[in-house]
Amino acid sequence: MLGFVNFLNENVWLSGTLLLAFGLCTGLFGQKWFLPITGAFAALCAFCAFMVLSSIFQWLNTTVGMIICTLFAIGFAGTAYWFGSRPKVASLLLCLGGGFMLGSIVEGLIIAIFSWESMVFYLIVTTSCMVGAGLLGCYWTDKVNEFLTATVGSYLFMRGWTYYLGGYPSEIEMYNMMANPDSQPLDFNGLFWFYVALWVGGVFTFWYIQSQWSYAKAEDDYEKPNKN
Repeated sequence: MLGFVNFLNENVWLSGTLLLAFGLCTGLFGQKWFLPITGAFAALCAFCAFMVLSSIFQWLNTTVGMIICTLFAIGFAGTAYWFGSRPKVASLLLCLGGGFMLGSIVEGLIIAIFSWESMVFYLIVTTSCMVGAGLLGCYWTDKVNEFLTATVGSYLFMRGWTYYLGGYPSEIEMYNMMANPDSQPLDFNGLFWFYVALWVGGVFTFWYIQSQWSYAKAEDDYEKPNKN
């Protein structure tokens, strides 16, 4: 797993291409493929988490241990896929994950505009966005799912371009700057604001496509008129 991560770090074009592809799929078909996408993400997290824990406890040091741990990881991933693809659970996961990402973006803009770095304020912003998205998702599930999948998809699509063109501080650099007040300030140049505009434009474009174009709608949405 570490070797694969290092491979992605050394081949930034591959990382950028994957983000562009995942961003387009999530932004365009986030509502139509909502449950499979959320279930697959939950399965990936479960698989990686189990393998990381196995590595920490040195269960992967032998061939037999590696085979057994891989089988267990696949089992956990399958369970997580089933659990994460339940409609209510999937909506909750999206609200929490999308709210966290939205809060991170808002905090990044605050840092870029006001140069104010505060980990406490960052936690307040992200927690508020997660709670707010969760509450809104309870009442307007379909609209919130459309908006958050458009938001996440647009962000992934935008971040994919940053691997090719540069000029965008990574999230890790922002976290380190907030955690260490004495760290060097980040460079927010004109290209950064181009990425912000690309993300905002992508959010509304993907949201419009999901809400208006029939091929991007969930089957239940565009089959209802035929049943009446």
